[in-house]
Amino acid sequence: MFQAFVLGFWTLWSSSRDIRAVSEGLAFTIISILISMGIDFALPQIDGQWCAVMGILWAYASLLFAIVNRVAGSFMSTMVLAAVGAIGYYQLFERLPAWVAGLAA
Repeated sequence: MFQAFVLGFWTLWSSSRDIRAVSEGLAFTIISILISMGIDFALPQIDGQWCAVMGILWAYASLLFAIVNRVAGSFMSTMVLAAVGAIGYYQLFERLPAWVAGLAA
């Protein structure tokens, strides 16, 4: 949940500047991993499934930053995009490991 809040705040902060979507998405994904490690007090089990999940979350964050960079013209539209993006990230973060495990089986 905290990662989704950080993504929403980062999206709002990025609305009035030129965004490098892929590199900022990667930076956010690394920060998200560090947040997860701090909350769980454990290192993640790095395997193919974990890499696939993190890759999809990186792509999602990069896509969100690219959309905000291209579409957001006003602060209100940026707030809506940030809220929708944060909710989507939270849903993906919660459900994606099970989906990837099901596809890998």
